[in-house]
Amino acid sequence: MGGLKKNIRRPGPGPGEFAGVALAGRSLVLRLVLAVLSGWVFILAPSSPASAQTAPPQTPNLVVSVEQGYLAHRRGDYDKAIEIYTNIVRRRGLSVKERAVSYLLRGEAKRDKGELVEAVYDFTRALNQWPNYPQAIFFRGQVLVMLDRLNEAFADLNRAAELDPDRESYQTNLALLRKRMALAGLMADEDAEPMSITPPEEM
Repeated sequence: MGGLKKNIRRPGPGPGEFAGVALAGRSLVLRLVLAVLSGWVFILAPSSPASAQTAPPQTPNLVVSVEQGYLAHRRGDYDKAIEIYTNIVRRRGLSVKERAVSYLLRGEAKRDKGELVEAVYDFTRALNQWPNYPQAIFFRGQVLVMLDRLNEAFADLNRAAELDPDRESYQTNLALLRKRMALAGLMADEDAEPMSITPPEEM
């Protein structure tokens, strides 16, 4: 995506909401409190004695790391959040959805730091793991809007709205983009597929 070259600093922490992290080993009350405080939407999978015995030994540490990354992001320490999420995505034994969510979280930290191109790459990495991950598609579309890549952004936002038609924020952002494109004399292609991006290999 050779045309992406803007880095725009956007003030204000907050990783937004996402779905897909299973917070095993924590009480349901604590998980609900975390969900309310952070604005995240968790897959709350209550653990049982049997599942606790078979859960990967890394799982509690994974939860702690995600919380640490979130707190760093919330206080505006984007570099620390990116470092934490990078360590998470490098772990072995993550499920496909855990890795996808980790890339999405890192992408959000990069976006809020102003590294928009790198954020697009991380949202794409999340989609490479989980192709129909609505929030990864939606967040990538938002960043593409910030980069004035409106046709590509429309394809993403339209796809996110199709995958999760009841999410009001998806519909609202899509409607706003339609208006912006109309004012710019651009025709929104309702049948456009989300763009194909090949992120650079990570070291």
